[in-house]
Amino acid sequence: MVRPARALGIAAVTATLLLLTACSADDGADAGASASPSGGASATAPEPTGRDAPLDVNQACAAMYVHGDPTLESRIGTALVGASDGLDGTSADQMHALAVELGRLGTRVPDEFQGPVEKIRVPFLQLQEGLDLGTEPEIELDVASTVEGLKEYEALC
Repeated sequence: MVRPARALGIAAVTATLLLLTACSADDGADAGASASPSGGASATAPEPTGRDAPLDVNQACAAMYVHGDPTLESRIGTALVGASDGLDGTSADQMHALAVELGRLGTRVPDEFQGPVEKIRVPFLQLQEGLDLGTEPEIELDVASTVEGLKEYEALC
């Protein structure tokens, strides 16, 4: 069972994640119409040529906010909300898969994105470590780290 730090905190995090997801969904729809003057991600950002190829800024933004259905950002929010509601085999598998995906993304993004990716990844690694150790029946996840990392990542886009 995953124990949230505070019920109010989880509600605030959930609201923040939903707000970020909604803003990103709107940005993704607009990005297809015209490129952002700040060099943000567009729906036409090229896919990397290889699974482990380095990404430029536009590709890094697209990896988080454009590619996938649902997007990586949306899957992160959904997994954290699901884990806070109660951990089961499915939610644990989703959390582990996202930890791996974020780890892979962290090696491919430009240097300025690596810190935010590591912050986003914190609760996913905490869960994995807690499950690997098997010492605590309840694991407290640092969801605030993910929210902060997502905000920093979005600011770079």
